[in-house]
Amino acid sequence: MKLQDPVQQKTAMALHWQHLSLPIGLKTATVRTSTDQLDLALPDFGEEGLILTFINYKGELLVRSGRRPDEEGQPASPGMGLLSVADRPLVFRSSGPILFSALVLFIPAAWIGVFLKSNAQFAKIEQILATEENIITSRLGRRQMSLFSAALAYFESTGTDQLRIQNNVLSLLEYFLCNRHRSLLGVSAASDIDNEDDLSLIREVESYISEYYCSDTFTVDSILKKTYTSYHRLNFLFKSIHGMTISEYIRNKRIEKSKEMIADNAKSISQIAYEIGYSSISNYILAFKKVYQITPGKYKKQMDNLA
Repeated sequence: MKLQDPVQQKTAMALHWQHLSLPIGLKTATVRTSTDQLDLALPDFGEEGLILTFINYKGELLVRSGRRPDEEGQPASPGMGLLSVADRPLVFRSSGPILFSALVLFIPAAWIGVFLKSNAQFAKIEQILATEENIITSRLGRRQMSLFSAALAYFESTGTDQLRIQNNVLSLLEYFLCNRHRSLLGVSAASDIDNEDDLSLIREVESYISEYYCSDTFTVDSILKKTYTSYHRLNFLFKSIHGMTISEYIRNKRIEKSKEMIADNAKSISQIAYEIGYSSISNYILAFKKVYQITPGKYKKQMDNLA
């Protein structure tokens, strides 16, 4: 990743959010920076409402609540939308070099009352945000990333092309709300995987798991770093397609492999546990029993009796 020189980096860190009020009554802000470190809070709009933030970056990024300054934060993927309550400010942090851009859309409570309050689907989103210290996320597809990039370009070129910027951010808002409605309302999970980027990501992760899941150094964190994807997003995708979390998917792959190895009767149970990535034999036995309702030792005896 090509970053600016140190002088430019310091200047970038001093940049503030560039604000714009849109004709329809929404407010938006953008920032784009290349820096050796990042500690950037969302802008304070001074009133109640929701903030929808679209981010893209190269580097490593953590997101935390401004109410919890002692927390390290959680990783977020590039090309994501994050919906949060305005009085729970988010902070974006990176301890290393990062190229970061963000587009923020502030949705005032009064605007929500006029345009969205009667929408039963949106009420579900509000309910989740109101009852949980939560962020609702959605991965952007290629078209949405193009809208995001175009909006940033309009800001930087003139900063006054309100209608074009408004059209782009409204399209992004519509995509985010429609994409989140289906999963939050309990519509068939598989139907929520509706773009090529999500499908490509899940296939990439499945392939990576298939290649490395037996390694004792393999972890879910290694997948997150490789794909720049949040744990929340990967869990959502795996539940949508496989009906289980990513950790359960990895566990099942390992246990299924160990079952085949037990049937081959060439190695001991402890050898098999080690070779599929378990450093603790007791953890392996518990995992095997959880999947097959029998211990690996008893399963081995059954196979021996059939031989």
